[in-house]
Amino acid sequence: MSLFDYDILNGKCSKYETNHLHMYVDDDIDLENMENMTLSAYATFVHEYIHYIQHITSIYDIRMSDMYNRVFAKYRDYIRNNETIKIPLKLWETNDEIRSFITRFNDIEGDKDTAFNISDIEIDEREVSIAQKEKAAVWIGCYDFDNDKADEHGFRFGHRCIVEGMAHTIQSIINKDVVHETIPYHAVELIIGKKTPKIVEDKKLIASICMCALFWDNPGFGFFEVLKLLKQHPDWDGKDLYQSVIRDYVVSHKRQTMSFYRLLTTFSNDLKGSLEALIGADLEYYTQVINKCMMDCSKCHHQLIDVLYDCDICDKKVFKEKLLNHYGYPFIDGKNQSALPMKVKGGKPSAYKESAILYGIELIMARLLLKNKKKECKRYPICSSTMFQVGKECNVTKDCLSFPWKEKKKCIFTETMRYFGILDKDYQDEE
Repeated sequence: MSLFDYDILNGKCSKYETNHLHMYVDDDIDLENMENMTLSAYATFVHEYIHYIQHITSIYDIRMSDMYNRVFAKYRDYIRNNETIKIPLKLWETNDEIRSFITRFNDIEGDKDTAFNISDIEIDEREVSIAQKEKAAVWIGCYDFDNDKADEHGFRFGHRCIVEGMAHTIQSIINKDVVHETIPYHAVELIIGKKTPKIVEDKKLIASICMCALFWDNPGFGFFEVLKLLKQHPDWDGKDLYQSVIRDYVVSHKRQTMSFYRLLTTFSNDLKGSLEALIGADLEYYTQVINKCMMDCSKCHHQLIDVLYDCDICDKKVFKEKLLNHYGYPFIDGKNQSALPMKVKGGKPSAYKESAILYGIELIMARLLLKNKKKECKRYPICSSTMFQVGKECNVTKDCLSFPWKEKKKCIFTETMRYFGILDKDYQDEE
């Protein structure tokens, strides 16, 4: 799943690939010297980095990532056991488990846009109850005063609106001029403006509400539950709210009753296990990251929420010290450079094996699913960017544009296929 930050005014599009621990920042980045980054670039970077934090610290996103790992494992096994692979490879048409996962995800994800010109919204509590019962996003009614229109099913408020609303809210603390589409980026503000208008300008609290909602197995419904709790305790800040949600809320999982922080620990360990099973090796870097997140949760605090309240997230040095050094970072592609978590091996910096494999999986799945109907390798735009630069080597070939598995030179696409034992197959495009 891709989470996007599209800046309307600047025509820039950055994104975070949730299932692959990979950020794209449509601007120049400099992790070593973040002070060198422009305000706009830094704010965009933070927006995408918030998605990474959501990914590794919330029950819903951890669970979805674990399920995705299991889905790819089924794709890998199918390819290993068959000689001819028809593309796009739609295993959900024959595999009930994959189909069930995709259906559940789509039901809860909600809308990422709407054709409706929203002047005002209406929240029907019956729709919230239906969403809880059916494990689906919440339908929100919309009014368009300019065109004299109304629709009780204006947009579906779910996971997408919450994660983008949280990231936009924090980005706007840093860059007050950032402009995003109403849906999904402003949906949380619209709902809070109706339910608890007194806090609609409190960006720190809005971000905390969103983070807490991501602990429900249906975040859209969970968002309204969090608002109910906050109404009962109007004096709470985001730190109080988060502490209560993870400590006091009790759920049932596999016939056991447990608090949210215990459930997060369970799912985090499941995620580590599925990642290790997927890559066929022990995790190094992300074991450290996930363990640190579990430790934070066991102490009933969230590092990001603490930074929002106790520090200045606009300060790049504070961000690096308190967040980047705490949570680590995924594979990051910026306009000017790429950044990978590194370790020292033999006295030299070396990338972690798991980062390369996860990125290779991203490239393979994009091609197998014929994502956006593109046959070229997903990394082609980056690999070919040096094509016309004097003195820079460019290793792309015509195979990268259509059949990346045929590429003879070593690259992350073919090496990952070789690693999984799925390179020497007869891949055939059907569309």
